[in-house]
Amino acid sequence: MKAMTLSICAAAALAAPTSADAQSISPQTRWANNHGSELVIQSIGADGRLAGTYSQDVPGYACRGVAFPIVGWVDGDRISYTMRARNESVNCEFITSWTGFVQNGQLYAEWSVVQWNAEAGRQWLTRGTDVYRPK
Repeated sequence: MKAMTLSICAAAALAAPTSADAQSISPQTRWANNHGSELVIQSIGADGRLAGTYSQDVPGYACRGVAFPIVGWVDGDRISYTMRARNESVNCEFITSWTGFVQNGQLYAEWSVVQWNAEAGRQWLTRGTDVYRPK
């Protein structure tokens, strides 16, 4: 399943038309996926260290619209970042990581979420992919 998801993501990236003014990963940029979730890249250090925020806008999600800090790395048009869904006001009890790349003005990312699943009585790992566009 994972290989198929990656293949679909890669095929979508390769099939997209080339754009001369393609967005790149840079500080002070905002990206939104098809669910309305938003990645804000606030800074990228000289060493590639990334800082920013991520907020989810998924209907029914308890922490909808809350911007949580992210940390990660940028290497050219490749990106990897992590978010702990907890701050001084709320604890959504999960951690998410993303790894992806920018191509033809879009950010393609694979994500993994680990959280407690009360129904199963154990930790649960969920994976998927998203496509982000500059906002």
